[in-house]
Amino acid sequence: MSLTYEQIRKIWTEAEACGFNSASLVDDFFPYDYPDRPITDTFLECWVTLSALARDTKTIRLGSLISCNSFRSPALLAKMAATLDVISDGRLNFGIGAGSLRLEHEPYGFPFPTISIRMEMLAEAIQLIKLMWTEEKATFKGKYYQLSEAVNNPKPIQKPPPIWVGAEQEKMIRFTARYADVWNFTADLNPHPLADYEERIRILENECDLIGRNPRSIRKSWLGVALLDQSKESIHKKIFMLKTKGATRGITKGIIGTADECTQRIGEFRDLGISEFILVMPEILHTKCLHQFHDKVIANIKR
Repeated sequence: MSLTYEQIRKIWTEAEACGFNSASLVDDFFPYDYPDRPITDTFLECWVTLSALARDTKTIRLGSLISCNSFRSPALLAKMAATLDVISDGRLNFGIGAGSLRLEHEPYGFPFPTISIRMEMLAEAIQLIKLMWTEEKATFKGKYYQLSEAVNNPKPIQKPPPIWVGAEQEKMIRFTARYADVWNFTADLNPHPLADYEERIRILENECDLIGRNPRSIRKSWLGVALLDQSKESIHKKIFMLKTKGATRGITKGIIGTADECTQRIGEFRDLGISEFILVMPEILHTKCLHQFHDKVIANIKR
């Protein structure tokens, strides 16, 4: 099933009306991880779509989850991000990653070096982007990227926009401690999300200690499936229906259950320091699920 811009706009404006803080788009060329959609299906480009959403929304924050460093030069991406932050009046959440899918590189002519090289490139890119967001004329001399008195005006409204990095493996968590403002943990990639998250917090804190950074300066976020219904029986029916459609990833590891169960699950993660939740809702095209989750779960947490 193709998602048109009008469908995306409706979801975002409904989320904004409900009171959700932010929404995000993935930076992919095709729906490679959507079992009910062929890779030849329509898939809108992330940053162009975010620019349109910036004008069709007023308060909700705009996320790139996550931008692939390989797809654009970091200097160009810095300019694009600054522009989006300005036209959205300071609502950008800037997510960036090293890229993980060969199928989104080689067919399009993008090099796909080893993960170690991609991480080195990402580290340089983040440093370069921050310079372009903050310096009058940015100069950078790295192994992979260079700037020479590069001008980037207007600057972002945020001083600067927060940089989000997703990390589950130890190497990337250590990377996050050095370069990110927000750490995003993906629940559906781990067999025991709560226990795994506790272990990874220790890795993050240890790395922060090594480099002299306060671990509390890094906000923590959680990404996973959210599925709400009135009873366990109805939840099981929804899960069965989704599995028959091929949606298996993360379908039993997220915030799933009755309102009380979902509230308790969120509370468990909040006790570990997570302050933001990115909810993947399988029923998102039926936007009433946004209202139900906000009214029955999020509103109770805010009280």
